Amino acid sequence: MLTTDQYYSSGLFLTYRRNFEQTHFRNSVSQIDIGLSQQVYTPSNTESESLEDYDRPYAAFTGLSLSYGVANSNRLIKGTLQLGQAGPDSGAGDFQRWYHNAVVISAPPAWIGEIDNSFHITSYLSVVKEWELEPNPFGIRFAPGLKAALGTKDVYIEPEMAFHFGRRNPLHKSIAYSRLGSIRREIYFTLKASYRFVSYNALIEGHPSGDDSPLVFEPERGVMRIGFDLYHRIKRNDYKVSYRYLGPEVPGNNGHNYLILSYALSFGSR
Repeated sequence: MLTTDQYYSSGLFLTYRRNFEQTHFRNSVSQIDIGLSQQVYTPSNTESESLEDYDRPYAAFTGLSLSYGVANSNRLIKGTLQLGQAGPDSGAGDFQRWYHNAVVISAPPAWIGEIDNSFHITSYLSVVKEWELEPNPFGIRFAPGLKAALGTKDVYIEPEMAFHFGRRNPLHKSIAYSRLGSIRREIYFTLKASYRFVSYNALIEGHPSGDDSPLVFEPERGVMRIGFDLYHRIKRNDYKVSYRYLGPEVPGNNGHNYLILSYALSFGSR
């Protein structure tokens, strides 16, 4: 929940992006993203030290990713390769405990029964096609898409549907898709919904080849995701505030809500 640690999740993401005007794809712009991320997941009962009280395992993950995307004014194809470490050696759980002690000044979660150490290699694919229904200044765009993952950390396929409302740059230059290439002002909001068909989730089930995790669960095979995003690009500054509803990831759980805050500074866009 927004005001408690129930089904608590957190993440820190730091990304460097660079685009290339010259590309082998006609009328398109390519972009490379290099990202470092930490993710943390806890059960709903974060005070108990009894595994019987947990409805999902504690899980921590730190990963390094490299993405390559090609986009034009109405289409995007993006592939990502992620390497990462799950478990205590990832350091993400230690960071959350430090944050609770130093910043929140409250008792940290118990962190008993954490998913065991394991190394992961996973590839991700994202495809989006847009249609402009109304032009700026109050534009309306419809954007169906598809996301997929295949690797040791995630295996899923996720169809998505989104509507964008407001003043926005074309797809290949818009912060809607974290694209560079323009500092023209954007201010708009997005409504989106997706349904993830899950084949494997290592942060719930442990490594697919097996590990010594003291507690694992079978995940929900279908997870609903609903989101609202508010974007503002002004000169070289990009701001994003998002709300997400995530359906239950483990049978018997409830869905949960969370916020995303994002800021980006552009060094070379026009």
